[in-house]
Amino acid sequence: MDSIIGIHNQIEFGTTPEAQLARYQACLVEFEQLQYTDDYVLQIKEDIKKLQRLIEKKGEAY
Repeated sequence: MDSIIGIHNQIEFGTTPEAQLARYQACLVEFEQLQYTDDYVLQIKEDIKKLQRLIEKKGEAY
């Protein structure tokens, strides 16, 4: 399954990876409250992990 993270998202929304992570986490909370799960929700979880790694790497570079 392809990631839903993309540079186009960051450009379109003018967001940082941190802001994007916060948005994805908020969506995931909503889905969990609704007890809703499907491939899209699983992809959000994977993309959250990818964003967390990206942010960690970015922090290590400084």
